[in-house]
Amino acid sequence: MERGASVMTGKHRTFGWSIIGASQIARSWVGAAIRANPQARLVSVMSRDRSRGEAFARALGIAKVETALEAVLNDPTVDALYVSTGNDRHAEVTLAAAAAGKHVLCEKPLGLTLEEAVGMAQACDRAGIVLATNHHMRAAATHREIRRLVQSGAVGRPLAARALYCEYLPPELQTWRTRDPRQGGVLYDLTVHNVDALRFALGADPVEAMGMKASSLIGAGGVEDQAQSVLRFDSGLIAYLHEGYAFAHHETALEVHGETGSIYGRGIMDEAPNGTVFLRRNKEMTEIPTEPVNLYEGTVAAFQAAIREGSRPAATGWDGVWSLAAALAIRESAETGRMVAVPDVSRIAAQAA
Repeated sequence: MERGASVMTGKHRTFGWSIIGASQIARSWVGAAIRANPQARLVSVMSRDRSRGEAFARALGIAKVETALEAVLNDPTVDALYVSTGNDRHAEVTLAAAAAGKHVLCEKPLGLTLEEAVGMAQACDRAGIVLATNHHMRAAATHREIRRLVQSGAVGRPLAARALYCEYLPPELQTWRTRDPRQGGVLYDLTVHNVDALRFALGADPVEAMGMKASSLIGAGGVEDQAQSVLRFDSGLIAYLHEGYAFAHHETALEVHGETGSIYGRGIMDEAPNGTVFLRRNKEMTEIPTEPVNLYEGTVAAFQAAIREGSRPAATGWDGVWSLAAALAIRESAETGRMVAVPDVSRIAAQAA
């Protein structure tokens, strides 16, 4: 099959999807979002554990279960992959998909190292396929409203921001996330979301990082279950970030504080379309109305539009490189006790073009 032919020429009315990795997030959210899209169909799920794949397929009504990636890549009815494997396999699967001409929506973090993530973005660019990062909160009505308020000058020039993404990780998820020092921890899991939310809301990029991390409650073997950091952005703004798995009573938040006002997003860092947005000016707090939308359905729709129309997915592969670059800089700062420069991903991307 010619690369991208089925979707770009309209031979298929729907996009054929394969889910790579029978994960909890795929089962609870993304699989349902794909099924809800009238222009999408779930062709297969791939899991190296056949029994796990079969249970996943039964739950989502998927007809085909594969245990080898090659079978998916050779399937002409599959146009796009949702990569939801362990973090350590994101690069391997995405590079193989690029070589096979399959579009990719990849879970965060895009890779385990900056080199991996850059290589993934470059390979997909060269292959002419769409690579998107599943930073699903970009599709939230609350986040989009905060971005609109910032861009419209509702608070004047932004001076400071806060992103708080703390929760108590359910016991059934306290596996590799809290035990595997290679791919676990909140920096890979939650910090990347906070970084992306700030980049999206502010329209600015981080340039310096200072951080600390700890295994406070459920992290084992040196795997951090909380991290706190400060980022300086190229606009001059300073942002505070806090992520954690150990907090059953912590509220999530995204805030922007400017010369003429402040924006408060409360309870909005989530998989579900929760939370509220407030604008505070002259000591008056006003709730800004938003219409809840399914974050993953919005992400899937934007991804498919990017394939069909050449538009921008909610978060590109290079957006995933940015969030990982900042999280890795925070980790380096936490381990060395020094301020660390965040690599200029825009320059890396331009040099690769």
